[in-house]
Amino acid sequence: MNRYVGFHFPEDFVFGTANSAFQSEGAWDRDGKSETNMEYYARKVAGQPRGKNFYTKDLPDRGCFFYDNYEAYIEDMAKTGLDSFRLSISWSRVIPNGVGEVNPKGIDFYNRVIDKLLEKGIMPFVDIYHWDMPQCLQEKGGFASPDFPDWFCSYAKVCFEAFGDRVKMWSTFNEPIVAVTYGYIRGTFPPFEKDLKKGLQAIHNCLLAHFGAVKLYKSMALGGKIGAVNPLAPATPVSISQTDLDACARTMEYSFDWWTEPMLKGNYPQMLLQTCPDIAEAMPAGYAKELAEQFVPMDFLGVNYYFARTAKYDPEAFLQTKTAVETYFAEPGQSYAPYPAGLFDLVQYVSDRYDNVDIYITENGYASQNICDEEKECDDLDRIMYIREHLRIMARLIRAGYKNLKGYYYWNDADSYEELDGYNLRFGLTWVDHTTGKRTWKKSRYYFSEVCKSKMVN
Repeated sequence: MNRYVGFHFPEDFVFGTANSAFQSEGAWDRDGKSETNMEYYARKVAGQPRGKNFYTKDLPDRGCFFYDNYEAYIEDMAKTGLDSFRLSISWSRVIPNGVGEVNPKGIDFYNRVIDKLLEKGIMPFVDIYHWDMPQCLQEKGGFASPDFPDWFCSYAKVCFEAFGDRVKMWSTFNEPIVAVTYGYIRGTFPPFEKDLKKGLQAIHNCLLAHFGAVKLYKSMALGGKIGAVNPLAPATPVSISQTDLDACARTMEYSFDWWTEPMLKGNYPQMLLQTCPDIAEAMPAGYAKELAEQFVPMDFLGVNYYFARTAKYDPEAFLQTKTAVETYFAEPGQSYAPYPAGLFDLVQYVSDRYDNVDIYITENGYASQNICDEEKECDDLDRIMYIREHLRIMARLIRAGYKNLKGYYYWNDADSYEELDGYNLRFGLTWVDHTTGKRTWKKSRYYFSEVCKSKMVN
């Protein structure tokens, strides 16, 4: 075959899909599982005002019925030709009280899922934490509690001991900026707080928990790799003025490097500390010493990519920076304005700043509005185009020399619950009736199957 026809991927390049426990499993109150913070706050804010709109009235109680139908879902993954499936463990299902007694039914469920994946030749990639904390721990302070690192490491130890003989790809946290920064500083995510000092302490606690889990995993010599997953929306300045260039740099450091630099280098980004007195003055006491003493490097970085942004100087805004999502050629009304070329910017930025660390694109997906019409929603040519254009960029990056780009996970495997948007958005390759659980392959799944099996995109 002519290698210059089409866009080819290395044989060891990983193609997969992703989903999370609280978004997909359902069975939220069965078999010993306790309530999560996401389930608690979904009930608390359901139907309430959300800016100019309203929070969804949908509850994450059913997900996409993965708990009851995981075998059928995994059979579909195998038919698709997936190399890997990225899933998360529900802390509330494994340790209902957050700490202490382990729930054997929770362990049994994940053992069955992992074994089924391996039986079908699909590598499990496991997130230990994907936004859903036991509500009982949230009520004790959650990330802001000084006990959080100990809580998390005890939970991680249970996961490593139970599943580490078979799971060889681990992530400590998925998008902690959402769970922590948005939750404690911006006030747009549970627990909906706006406290810079408390939020910076919560971030620091989360990083210490990450270090502790990475150190623990490596000490157990289980033969796998461990990393973390951070989202990146590449920012470009609206002009070439120095003020806009600096504003853009602050945006990138605050939204991405504030998490990634500690995880890979053991320190917070210095530009923000030097130029943003509000942040510098609110930092936890002794933060630099703690990071230096507890830092343990991770093995890879997962990056979630959905959209790009522009940034400009604004003296009245937080960080003296104002950002906006540019739609470029995206269709009007898209919640996540597609911009495939942003993937090139993302991989270049991460590779240059972090010494060509191994990168997995752990989420990338197309959100369509739920119209409850199976036939129309399965005829999803826009999603096919979305996948094709992003994978073309991936192939170009590898051809351009970015051999540290190791895999691509489409978000998500099946239409599930989308945090505060409920069932209003459909990301999945499989269409799901969220009342009956009926599942139907979309055209995009057939297309992605061709890509996975051929290691090539047209």
